[in-house]
Amino acid sequence: MDLKTRLAHLEAVVRRLAGNTPPTREPVPTIPLDPAELLAWLKAYGLVRDPTAEECRVAAEWDALSDEDKQAHITFMQQLVLDPPLSQILIEQRR
Repeated sequence: MDLKTRLAHLEAVVRRLAGNTPPTREPVPTIPLDPAELLAWLKAYGLVRDPTAEECRVAAEWDALSDEDKQAHITFMQQLVLDPPLSQILIEQRR
């Protein structure tokens, strides 16, 4: 979507949430099946973004690890016991 379309959509949502207009059913957009089109569609709707330089660096470090090191890390992470659970921490941080 271009900026004007996104802004118009945002303004309509704000008006609806403010009670200035009755709720309307928006048509569900057609989701493209081609991976490149799907990625562009997800980016246009703000659902995904390009990775940052830091994320690319960390991903490259992960890719450089041996399969044994990757599996050891995965096993370690799966055995972690958080007290309180991560979900509870996130809920408290959002308050």
